[in-house]
Amino acid sequence: MTFADIPNQAAVKQLLRQSVQRQHVAHAQLFRGKEGGAALALALAYAQFLNCEDRAADAEDSCGHCPACTKTAKLAHPDLNFIVPVTTTKTVAKDAVSSKFMAEWRAFVLDNPYQGLNDWMQHIGAENKQGNISKDEAVQILKLVSLKAFEARFKIVILWLPELMHPAAANAVLKLLEEPPPATIFLLVSHAPEQLLPTIISRVQPVVVRPFSEDDITEFLHHEYQVPEAKARQ
Repeated sequence: MTFADIPNQAAVKQLLRQSVQRQHVAHAQLFRGKEGGAALALALAYAQFLNCEDRAADAEDSCGHCPACTKTAKLAHPDLNFIVPVTTTKTVAKDAVSSKFMAEWRAFVLDNPYQGLNDWMQHIGAENKQGNISKDEAVQILKLVSLKAFEARFKIVILWLPELMHPAAANAVLKLLEEPPPATIFLLVSHAPEQLLPTIISRVQPVVVRPFSEDDITEFLHHEYQVPEAKARQ
């Protein structure tokens, strides 16, 4: 995903670009925004921008065609990792961790990066179960960052909805934020940041994502889905 794919959000895009251009990339950042907003989309575009191999020093966006961009756009780059809330399902009857749901996650996000937790739970067939980032995920997180980046400049870990972390997982993340592994960037994407541990909040750089305006949504529906403008505005 590129910044150009995301409607508006000009101020946040500029902030993210400048952090890279000025080489002031914080090792942990918290994209905070309401459900249905652009927080996850911006984190994905930022991840692609960070590891783009053909980006000029003053570029406004990732190139979109280098090997890193191509893999990141498909959410298949070996140095782009995801931790997301999951639960047991008919296909994953026990030990539910993010890595077992990556095929479903890629399909879910590539279809629409503006969806929420209930959409995700329905997508994986969770029925009425609640999703969370379990204590078993703590081991996975530590194992994940113990390895160096395979081919990119940065290993990037996107934690979607970290407010749903089990205390053991939250403590594992906190330890990593206190002693960050080299060349590893954590992007936390939260819809309810007030539910995070204060110690985690204190160690991340906030990225405030405003909700889309009615004009943003109207234009998006009109151009992306060919909805007539009057109906899109309605």
